[in-house]
Amino acid sequence: MTRKIIKNSFIYIFSLICILPMMIMIFYSFKGIDGSFSLVQYGLALFQTEDFFKGFWNSIIYTFVIIGINIPLSLLSAYGFSRFNFKGKGVLYWLYIVLMLMPFQATMVAQHLTLKTLNIMDSPMAVIIPNIFSTFGTILMAQHMRGINKEILDAGRIDGFGEFRLFLQIIAPICKSIIFALTVLIFINYWSMVEQPLVFIKDAVDMPLSVILNASKRFRNIAFACGTLFSILPILLYQFSYDDLVHGISLTGGISVEDVDKKEKVRTNKQTISKIIVVFMIIMGICTLFTQKISYIMTPKVEIVHIRSGDLKSIPSEPTSESLGYYTYIVPASCIHTDGKDQVIYTIMTEKSRRQRDEAVKMVVTIVETNGIEVAIQGGFSKDAHIIERSTKPIIDGMIVRVLNDGGADYGD
Repeated sequence: MTRKIIKNSFIYIFSLICILPMMIMIFYSFKGIDGSFSLVQYGLALFQTEDFFKGFWNSIIYTFVIIGINIPLSLLSAYGFSRFNFKGKGVLYWLYIVLMLMPFQATMVAQHLTLKTLNIMDSPMAVIIPNIFSTFGTILMAQHMRGINKEILDAGRIDGFGEFRLFLQIIAPICKSIIFALTVLIFINYWSMVEQPLVFIKDAVDMPLSVILNASKRFRNIAFACGTLFSILPILLYQFSYDDLVHGISLTGGISVEDVDKKEKVRTNKQTISKIIVVFMIIMGICTLFTQKISYIMTPKVEIVHIRSGDLKSIPSEPTSESLGYYTYIVPASCIHTDGKDQVIYTIMTEKSRRQRDEAVKMVVTIVETNGIEVAIQGGFSKDAHIIERSTKPIIDGMIVRVLNDGGADYGD
């Protein structure tokens, strides 16, 4: 009895540790700026962050295209390995196992050279093509098919079934559980992929949500809500396929009495989960359309200025500022913002994507001297930088903005 209590306690503690990050993420997603309960993070993510939905639908496309092609290919190749004998079968199957065990880092160079030869680098196909030929599904299904009673197949052949009809009407239905199990495992793997898009794609427009959430600064204040929303679909699919996942991984072809008794309950549970999934996708679609409509209106409008620059050695007769004297970088005092202990300015940079949007980038500066109107500063920026002087809304690092005075007029001109 004591041993059982200790065992259960260990299981509960270990389970709590495993789900603790998820619990923390959900908890902080409901915290506002002042620390109180708030839905502001979800409001910003669902109604004011266009990039979140761009990444979300990219992830949907990548994942479902990969699953839609990989599953049939895995089924057919597994059927060939499990039911036919041909020359080199053992060597080929061994190569499949080796490829399954090799990490992405080991095959990255070979994949890169292949994709470059095919001229599909820096496109969505560079992520889809290598993953639709993943060998994991073939190995899993082949092991399952080897356990199917051969008498069932012989009976089908006696009834006049050809190999293709035998595969569609007998093998595929028997493998239903393993197909659901593989679908869930593949979905979870490619829903959260990071390395392949980062290596094979450069344009942020084509990145999945798993990459955008980690790379973009504009998700910093809503990261917990975005992470929670990002986790909903995998959890729902796991719940939908839980029984099939358990049966599939067990690699058994039989159905127990207990399974028959639970069949109606499982069907009801699947119907409920499927409705929730449909509602979730509809909500995401509506929020996507709504956000696209208002994103232009919600984007802050900014006015920019050039840094006034001068050098005492090169222009001795033209002081940079009559009151401050000679300094390399001088900007209006209205450009300086306080961020904690730091003094910062916001410069305009062009986003590295096909959209070519203007992005506000925060830079820490050192104030050398000020007269209340102008400020002499030092920092890691160029003399041609465009500095945000005024904006219609508070600016944060990485925010997309609309520049009103395009080109940045010199202040004081």
